[in-house]
Amino acid sequence: MGSTRLTISLCIVLLLGGVTVVPVAVTAQQDRVTITATIVDQDGRAVGSGVGVTATWDGGSVSETTASSGQVLLDVPEGANVSIQVDDDRYIRNIPYTVEDASTESVEVPVAQSATAEITVRNTDNATVEGARVFLYRGSEIVTNQRTGADGTVATGAIEAGAYQLGIQKAGYYTTRSRVAIAGQASLNRTIEEGEVLLTVSVADDTLEPPADLNASVRIPAVGTLQTGADGQTGTQVAVNTNYDLVVTADGYQEATRTVRVGESDTTVNVSTARVDEINVDAQNQSIIDQPVRMDITDEYGEPVTGATVTSGGEQVGTTDDAGVVRVTPESTGRVTYTIDDGDTTETVTIEVFAPNELQGTATPAASPTPSATASPAAAETTAGDGPGFTPLTVVAAVAALSLVAYRRR
Repeated sequence: MGSTRLTISLCIVLLLGGVTVVPVAVTAQQDRVTITATIVDQDGRAVGSGVGVTATWDGGSVSETTASSGQVLLDVPEGANVSIQVDDDRYIRNIPYTVEDASTESVEVPVAQSATAEITVRNTDNATVEGARVFLYRGSEIVTNQRTGADGTVATGAIEAGAYQLGIQKAGYYTTRSRVAIAGQASLNRTIEEGEVLLTVSVADDTLEPPADLNASVRIPAVGTLQTGADGQTGTQVAVNTNYDLVVTADGYQEATRTVRVGESDTTVNVSTARVDEINVDAQNQSIIDQPVRMDITDEYGEPVTGATVTSGGEQVGTTDDAGVVRVTPESTGRVTYTIDDGDTTETVTIEVFAPNELQGTATPAASPTPSATASPAAAETTAGDGPGFTPLTVVAAVAALSLVAYRRR
């Protein structure tokens, strides 16, 4: 039965004929309940006396030994979640028995005969295999998950005797599964077989519609470097049950990486990549000061780059519109450089800027004499020297006739 124990310590102080009562400490202990646990074997029979049983909960534990009836009394906190485990050479539980929200109650705790297993893994040449993962399980209950050592062996320690599933895995080998019976000190031997399957790699640029197959290099560490054909595919034999890291490269394209898990059947992996980020600028390379210059900005796929900022001399002078177009107006002569930045990539373009009265590589002509009052209009418009005269209008016309140079810079 549970009980509440309350301890109160009092200090009585006599002061000037008066009595003062001062509480020094008050300690309350949580209510306790008793769980009566009967330990039974695989046939449902009580195990008898002398079997060690331990109950644990958050913040505490208690250990007792069974009586001849196979029963043990466990004094635990009321409402606690309690795990009951058997600590005995003859009997064992793989997973502790759990009592939730403990109260005064009776429970039956099944146990099994204790057993051990030693499992040795070999290849088809009868050589022991190091690093093989060995699973011994029953349903979702895994009692062993170990890797074999240099001798190809794992040991389970004490587990319940009975039937189990045994699984063995290792990269490069086929996985094996079998049913086994564990009793006493079991010794098991298993053989695993190496194997290969075909790994096919397909590389494409799926930004395009339809996707474009790419001529690419596919590097697989520990395997080699492969080259795709016109269909964008390549393939090779690889070990089963193995992870492979692929590195794909192609001219003008971003490097792509992929990790692929190859099982026990032929595997195809599709790798997508995209062109290296670019800004391409279409603009004339000569202009006259204060005259607008149109720039057409496109990306690596020829699509308009919208919202890109254009700067010159560190100052923003424009932003591309929805068609990827921006117009800038040079405000000084000479070589003027513009930088286009879309947030990911930058590109520069340089324009040669002239004053209205000059041409690249041509001296500025001498000024015409002022015409007399009797001179004819035709004579007044003629300059001295050989050839036609130069005026701002003729210069503008001449520059406008220059070929517009379009270039792309990646």
